[in-house]
Amino acid sequence: MYTSTIITILGIVFSAIIAWIITRYYYLRNRNIRSLTPYKNFVAKVFSDIDPSLKKDLKIKYKGIDVDNFYQVQFTIINTGNRSINNFIKPLTLGIPNKGEILDAKILYIFPEGREITFDIGSRKNFISYNIPLLNSGEYFVTKLLVKGDVEENKDFIFKVTVEDLPPEILSSKPPVIYKTRASKLIPGMVFMIVVLIFLIAARLLIKPSPFSDMGSTILIVMYAIGTGFTIFTWFYFRLGSKNKYSEILKKFSN
Repeated sequence: MYTSTIITILGIVFSAIIAWIITRYYYLRNRNIRSLTPYKNFVAKVFSDIDPSLKKDLKIKYKGIDVDNFYQVQFTIINTGNRSINNFIKPLTLGIPNKGEILDAKILYIFPEGREITFDIGSRKNFISYNIPLLNSGEYFVTKLLVKGDVEENKDFIFKVTVEDLPPEILSSKPPVIYKTRASKLIPGMVFMIVVLIFLIAARLLIKPSPFSDMGSTILIVMYAIGTGFTIFTWFYFRLGSKNKYSEILKKFSN
């Protein structure tokens, strides 16, 4: 009996160690990463709700320029890594697709306040470069462009940059999905598995004779212990790891 009890305890400890190793692995894998993510808040055609029969007789000018088709696009550009980004060899640059022209550009917000970020529009108005002296982890800025030309709303915009440990091209991203609901659905199963595990351990140690054979109860408890450890790890992963901490920021600037 003592041998099977020791095996049961060792199995529980082993499953806890496995869950800790997996959690530690994902934690370490996400450390010391340099990452810059341009989230596309929205793309909106200007005056898209005007009746076509009226639009063909309507002349629109912006700063003296005749415009028959233009749109707004807004990005929140975040340092989503764990390292600061500086010493740009070439600045962060966005080329306008479909031969579009930039009519106007603004930086709406910079976090933290006091951080200086400027931009330059190319002579042909077909690209914009952002001059970023420093962007620490979690810092970001919001920029909006008014563009003359056609737009494919579902198409990614391509940013180019030359800086250490970043790829030369970065695609714009959609705001991330919040996994709060998925994490909450794991709670009943997690509680059930913990209760069953406690019951099995109590039955194994306290009820004499045991309702299971020694080896059978030991294997069952070890399996449940491993399953419980993985369920708890999955809950933490979805609740803490996959829930993007920038979701509320992106939601605020997507309105």
